Amino acid sequence: PKMYENTYANIKMYLYLSSSGSDSVTVRSSRAAVVCLVLLCVLLLAAVIVLCVHIYTNNKNYTQERDQLLTKINNLTEERDQILTNFYFISSLKKSWTESRIYCTERGADLIIINNREKQVICTKRFSNGNEFWIGLTDSGKEGNWKWVDGSTLTSGFWRSGEPNGKSGENCVVSFSSGWRDHPCNNAFRWICEKKTLSNELHIKTTDM
Repeated sequence: PKMYENTYANIKMYLYLSSSGSDSVTVRSSRAAVVCLVLLCVLLLAAVIVLCVHIYTNNKNYTQERDQLLTKINNLTEERDQILTNFYFISSLKKSWTESRIYCTERGADLIIINNREKQVICTKRFSNGNEFWIGLTDSGKEGNWKWVDGSTLTSGFWRSGEPNGKSGENCVVSFSSGWRDHPCNNAFRWICEKKTLSNELHIKTTDM
């Protein structure tokens, strides 16, 4: 009968529409899943890049810190090598250059000889505590001919700007934190005595005598 034919056609149409709608939902769901997956991959890639940059930066900082520590260790080793073989008397009083030297020689030592930069740094930063002090350098024998107390000639020095200025009577040298200056030998300053020792033990003494 015609009524049944119409009913069958309606059922087929309903099934077709239902199937088409289900396919559309499936396609949309698949596209959404792909988009989410792509976004997730992008986020993961960004996270990996940030992590790599962070690790690289930290590694660079650690490398710099390591190099700085190694430099400090090397500097300390140089300072140790400079002072381990010597015995030092560091005065807290002030005397003339000649009186200071007499004090040293009476104890088997002499005014300190500073013949390299490492030793200059040690004396100004470790020993003097910012105070100026006599060193074993003078041109009292001949003006402008600077000699150390052991008789050796000065080859290179650590003079302040404009020094030595060659003024008459300024024949002895004082070491300041900023460098050396020539002064009249009868001026009063602190001093440092230096004595060679046979042992490798560090001896530093502050005296009020």
